[in-house]
Amino acid sequence: MKRILYLFMVLLVFAGCKKEEELNFDDRPEVRMNQSIEEVNTILASSPNGWIATLPTAGGGGYGFYMTFDRANQVVQMSGDLTDESATKIAPSTYRVKANAGAELIFDTYNYISLLSDPNPASFGGVTGTGLRSDVEFLFERSTADSLILTGKKYRQVLKMVKATAAQKAAYEGAQYKALIDKFKAFFVNNANPYIEVVSGTTTLKVTLTLNSTNSLNSGKRIDLTGVLANGTTIASANMKFAYTINGVSILGDGLVWNGISFVRMAWKDANTLAIYDSTGKEYIVNNSTVPLVPLHLLFGSKYSGLRSEYKTIYPGTSTAGADILNYFHNGLIASVTGGFNFNYGRIDLDWNIVNKRLLINGFSSQNGGSSGWVTTSSYTYTVDANGVYKFTQFAAPSGGYVGNSLSRLYTFILNNRVAFDYFSSGGVLYGRITSVDNPAIVMTFLLK
Repeated sequence: MKRILYLFMVLLVFAGCKKEEELNFDDRPEVRMNQSIEEVNTILASSPNGWIATLPTAGGGGYGFYMTFDRANQVVQMSGDLTDESATKIAPSTYRVKANAGAELIFDTYNYISLLSDPNPASFGGVTGTGLRSDVEFLFERSTADSLILTGKKYRQVLKMVKATAAQKAAYEGAQYKALIDKFKAFFVNNANPYIEVVSGTTTLKVTLTLNSTNSLNSGKRIDLTGVLANGTTIASANMKFAYTINGVSILGDGLVWNGISFVRMAWKDANTLAIYDSTGKEYIVNNSTVPLVPLHLLFGSKYSGLRSEYKTIYPGTSTAGADILNYFHNGLIASVTGGFNFNYGRIDLDWNIVNKRLLINGFSSQNGGSSGWVTTSSYTYTVDANGVYKFTQFAAPSGGYVGNSLSRLYTFILNNRVAFDYFSSGGVLYGRITSVDNPAIVMTFLLK
């Protein structure tokens, strides 16, 4: 027994010596952390021409920024592609780097990045309480000679920063950033049906390219490719978030993957020729078709789940008669129409169930700005002819919620009219449009979901 106790004490002494020996050769955790903080501070200040940054949001699209860091005063100067003002005005705020499970970059006063997480939808859209679900605190991941990678602390979105050149700095500071953004937007306004050609085996496919430059939560700051594959029947569609930089459009994440090809950026080949590039550097010129390449009704249930009319919003392309139908809902969220209840938010969703060949009309109403609420649902079966003209028959009467009466004019329209669906483009935004075949004066434009 004594020998066992003696052996145990020897092992404890040996372990203690080993631990001390390790501490002699390795820095203590606080020393290593200070070194990491020093490293990040040094990297941030190491680019004399600033940084070109991109950041996707967890709830919305992607965004581009230009930043310069003044280490001595802990001030960051920043511009971004969020608004016309942010693209032209470089504004200061403060930052700091601290220890928190690694070195952490914190933007600690309000700036353009803060807009993405603003909990008030009136500031920059998004959802009450969470905004676009973005961060102002970023954990250091890694760096190279010309780049810095950080990850949002809560939403885990990657903030990628690349050192700018002197020419790029001059372009950002000379207001060329907004001019470039405006040029992209103008291209997609003036070219209603842009597409690229992709070779698949012995077939050349025409693939529609859509760029949504708005800050819409569900569809804004996204690039989309949609086309019919070589078999002539299968429709393939993919989209990804993007950000504007001074060099063009940067497609975020791992790129936009369509039919096995990863597209990573878009830029001007020359003054008038726009191109998109894949991960190998291959170039695809963006052309324009005189007509849409894929009819809208063929994309319901694949690319698009349906259509949406947001609260008190009448979209471009809606006729007076169409606005009367939609406004009867939006202005009818009041007690005298709903049967005794007032609501401060509501929307209409037209959702497709392709498997069962049904259309659902869902009227949502809320008394807390949309955080929660009630849904009135009705459903319709349909027939569709070779020209894409639909005729609807009621399958289930409106039930649930409180807005059946507010939606009554839309119900009447959908039952009494043959309708056609097509696209409508305005201001660089692609919408879905319903037109009555029997009464062409009735036209209603919706967001594509």
